[in-house]
Amino acid sequence: MSETLTVRVTDAPFHAAGDGKTNDRAAFQAAIDHVYHSGGGTVILNGNTTFLTSGLVLKTGVELHFEDGAVLLQSGDAASYVRPVGDGYEPYELMFGHNWSKTIKWSHTWYKNYPFLFAPEGSHDFKITGNGVIRMDECTDPDRVIRTCPIGFFRCHHFVIEGVTINNYHGYAMMPFTCRHGLIQNVKIFEWCFGNGDGICMMNCQDMRITGCKMFTGDDSLYIFSSYRDPRRSEWWNSDEPQPSVNIEVDHNDLESHGCKAFGMILWGIDCPDQEQMEVRNVYVHDNRFKTLGVWLYNPYTTNPAQQAVTDVRFENNRIEAIETNFFETQVSGMRGFRSTKTLHNGDFKDGRCWWMTKTTGSAAVEFVRGENHMARLHYPNGCEVSLYQGLYLKADELCALFVRGKTDGHKFRLFVRDAETGALVAGLLFDNTEETRHELDFKVPADGNYELGVESADFIGEAEIKEIEFAGNTDTGTDYARVTKEGGKILYYYDGSAE
Repeated sequence: MSETLTVRVTDAPFHAAGDGKTNDRAAFQAAIDHVYHSGGGTVILNGNTTFLTSGLVLKTGVELHFEDGAVLLQSGDAASYVRPVGDGYEPYELMFGHNWSKTIKWSHTWYKNYPFLFAPEGSHDFKITGNGVIRMDECTDPDRVIRTCPIGFFRCHHFVIEGVTINNYHGYAMMPFTCRHGLIQNVKIFEWCFGNGDGICMMNCQDMRITGCKMFTGDDSLYIFSSYRDPRRSEWWNSDEPQPSVNIEVDHNDLESHGCKAFGMILWGIDCPDQEQMEVRNVYVHDNRFKTLGVWLYNPYTTNPAQQAVTDVRFENNRIEAIETNFFETQVSGMRGFRSTKTLHNGDFKDGRCWWMTKTTGSAAVEFVRGENHMARLHYPNGCEVSLYQGLYLKADELCALFVRGKTDGHKFRLFVRDAETGALVAGLLFDNTEETRHELDFKVPADGNYELGVESADFIGEAEIKEIEFAGNTDTGTDYARVTKEGGKILYYYDGSAE
């Protein structure tokens, strides 16, 4: 709990009734606003007390703390709901039913209605904590129940949701959209009603950790959702200006879905003209129990069959009881714990850093140049190292070829193939040309597995401009060639069955 101002909603001047029948929204909002205008602090919900309220607006620097046994119960009075407008609030018309559009697939009403606990865009350093319960509208009529997300916000950062239980909910339990630096810890989600019942939907989020949570949900329990110009947008959120989903840790959770995925990804960003803004990168999933694992590749809002970039996803020490086949159809560069993609992507760097990983020491860096003269520029100050690579799954004893086109400042660089698990160098080719040249490294890997393929420093100093990296071989896994063979000591590359 915060050490700054602390107030109880039952104390003067707020006087929340806490009888489970009186709508305490005005008292709660007054307490939240008071703490906010006082520079931050904590609003306490008394233990073993039920507070009935309509939707609340959280504020920067405010912690909403549930003492043991405190219950926040959603009101079924539609006329009492408000939305934030400037520094104040105004009533708005709720939507009812499961979907609000007959022409937009999955147009759920909770995408339109403001979340029950909502933080306005730009809010930060707020918390929802304590061993209490958020219980949603107890109406038993699916056409009249008020379907709002229990906790949701858009473009907020540095927030904590810890310890609370969400139950009797009618849509998605938690919707952090386009957020950054969030911790969701020891949350329990169960008892969904009237269909769907997703747990935590992280759309276009960065620097997030989901840990110690327990969920039994109606639909997907926890997922990374990348979205661009989702037609279900509303007054409180949109995905028109997305951000990539990067630096996400999922650990020590117990997740089970009644009818879908316990954990997975929904990859719906392929129509974004700047794919760097849609990539999923650096995801660490460890020490969890998942009833099911899967991915949504089907996007109802596009006809584009391609897949957006997913890079550097690591699974460790998880108990997974069932894995859907679509998970293995997902192309991930640099997968750990499962097979990486078998295809090298974005070899000409036209889409910037998408699909590519880098390792650097000191002040070394990789710059991805966009536009007409797209390339990757590797900078190696004295004594530093840089690697530029993709992680691919390769089969043993298949003849492969790795190509690089570019130039250096005269210092040595290496085209390399490394074992992704041990870091051992499997094959390498040094080059130091100062004029743009194409080099070729032919190799075989010693065992089936994940490997890193790319360019790295050899002199620990210098600069290189890499215009293109290509891969060929491993039967049908290359982007430019279907197969590499050797006849009479000569390497032949086949594409569509024709020798090159």
